[in-house]
Amino acid sequence: MKKFFAALIFTVILCSSAFGASKSELKLMSVFVSNFIEVGMSNFEADSLSNDELAHFGIWHNYRNNFKSRIRRCPDKDCPYGSLIIDKKYVAESVKKYFNRNIKHTSTQHEHFDGDFYHFDGADGDNQQARVYEVKREDGIIYMSGETYYPDFEDLEGVPFTAAAKPYKYNGKNTWYILSLETE
Repeated sequence: MKKFFAALIFTVILCSSAFGASKSELKLMSVFVSNFIEVGMSNFEADSLSNDELAHFGIWHNYRNNFKSRIRRCPDKDCPYGSLIIDKKYVAESVKKYFNRNIKHTSTQHEHFDGDFYHFDGADGDNQQARVYEVKREDGIIYMSGETYYPDFEDLEGVPFTAAAKPYKYNGKNTWYILSLETE
């Protein structure tokens, strides 16, 4: 009887890790989805995003998360295209990491591309984040659901979201690339 219960407990543990997500995985997935939420991206299918939208993500993702290491002041005294610049390689890197896509660099509606750098003016906004509560794995796709929240304003209500992503290796590390994100 002891062997039966030991086997049952082992099976339950194995199944829960195969079909659910651990606390640490939920935290990593929450950070992953927050990368899109914090720059105002929601309600999209990744395959249908334009180069402009991908570049916009790459610029603002780095502005929010890598300001000190990747964002610089425009070296021109009276820069006509914005006071800040980011090297195109960082924009391309972020697009590849989060969308598994290559980008064709061009100016966007809000950011100017000079051939090497994107020029833009910075702006800080709400610090909206995401919490993943539930995960399903089906046919090699990870389906995440949860709710957005405002860390600085606990009383503000978030909105439910669903996201789909595919696991892959980026620079030798296991991660995901986004397929879709929908908020209510």
